[in-house]
Amino acid sequence: DANYRFQVERRMPGGGPPPAEGRSPVRLRYHKLLMQPILASMWATLAPILAPNISSTDEVCVVGAGFGWGVDAIIVETGAVNVVGIDISQYIADEQGNTEEAEIRAEISAVGLDPDIGRGADILAFASDGLPRSNVIVLNNDAASGPQRQAIRQALGGNWPSVVISENIIDDSWTDTDIENLRNSMNGFGGQQRLIFVYKGTAARTHQDLFDLLPGTKEVISTDGLVYLS
Repeated sequence: DANYRFQVERRMPGGGPPPAEGRSPVRLRYHKLLMQPILASMWATLAPILAPNISSTDEVCVVGAGFGWGVDAIIVETGAVNVVGIDISQYIADEQGNTEEAEIRAEISAVGLDPDIGRGADILAFASDGLPRSNVIVLNNDAASGPQRQAIRQALGGNWPSVVISENIIDDSWTDTDIENLRNSMNGFGGQQRLIFVYKGTAARTHQDLFDLLPGTKEVISTDGLVYLS
């Protein structure tokens, strides 16, 4: 969440606050209004690579799914019916069934506006859809143990995942050991599941570096779809 900070008013009709108001703009962090379109765009870009090889009968597990907005996009782009997201975050576990309104109200109040009147109310109406953050299953789970993998299987209707996707969660803070542990968790379902790593890539660890580090059969796809290694 700390990696995201967006000025929500820039996206509203009329843009941000005029300088004469002398206040800071309202900023939101990992919120649906801002992140859902980003993830939808990414998965639409990757669809020509993924969709031909993911069918409606596949059982898909998305690792690092957040509130599941990428899961929504994967369902749209691939036609897969049984898709479950997993993430290790008590915040996500606690908040996925709640709306974002309380957090948005707090951000509006933090810049001196009243979220119930005037400009503050306009921002609230624009930024909050009043719906729960998640409309798909996101488990507080990292697939690292037998009971956790069984929970994923249960969420998929008693079936093991046939496709496991890491949703752009690896960055330069990850060590090689962290990545190897992620891969082992993704590969721990006892079958021939397809392992897909969506990865932005950095100067410190290129897409080829990640591919070479990972043992066995895997796929590494850049977030812009321009790199595909298998």
